[in-house]
Amino acid sequence: MNGIEIINIFEALYPKDLAYNWDNVGLQIGTLNKDIGKILLSLDLTLEVVNEAINNGTELIIVHHPLIFSALKSINTDTYKGKVIEKLIKSDITLYVAHTNFDVSSYGMNTILADMLNLKDQEVLEFTTEDEGLGKVGKVSPSLMKDYINTVKKTFKVDNARFIGDLNKTVNKVAITGGSGSSTIYSASKAGVDLLITGDISYHQAHDALAINLNVLDIGHNIEKFFVHELKSILVNKGVKANILVSKINTNPYKFV
Repeated sequence: MNGIEIINIFEALYPKDLAYNWDNVGLQIGTLNKDIGKILLSLDLTLEVVNEAINNGTELIIVHHPLIFSALKSINTDTYKGKVIEKLIKSDITLYVAHTNFDVSSYGMNTILADMLNLKDQEVLEFTTEDEGLGKVGKVSPSLMKDYINTVKKTFKVDNARFIGDLNKTVNKVAITGGSGSSTIYSASKAGVDLLITGDISYHQAHDALAINLNVLDIGHNIEKFFVHELKSILVNKGVKANILVSKINTNPYKFV
């Protein structure tokens, strides 16, 4: 299947114009005008992921987090990023990025994560267009905060999470924002949620949440990795004929010690 055909299907679901102005999405390395037999899906692009693609005979990698955010002034192959770019080009592997356009799409990241939590009556947390936006809000069966946190940790297969707020609260209404969702704490408070689930909450942002009586569970940025399985199903159902592989590389940079 030609890469242009594949990306036309992809961008019908995740249009590039949904992305935030500061973001860099779409084709980043290589060409789409070639036959694509294998696609590799990954949250991040590392040298290990590139080597995996080479070993699998992949022609196209689709990742969530951009390799290139701003204009490059040079490509020094002695640097990490330079080595990644060099390997991609020498191996004729195309790199395509879907970041904030994937986050806000109704088929995208936050819908996938909210569905994993079985949130009912889902609504957009923070609209960026008339119909789509960042984060999801939904209802859950009433649970004690400690019990619901354990459910979340089991769902996303994490052993540790950081909590800000009142552990004695009952949870009825939940918001989730994949990745770094600190910008949505005020929207979550306005929505009247009992808990905001997200990642990358800093010390000062945690104090901001406390100041507005918002309970926050920082479960880490890497939980976004679960999108790959659902995206594979979506693309197959929409008619992508290439063999779609899910990366087996753990790109989480953190270890708990």
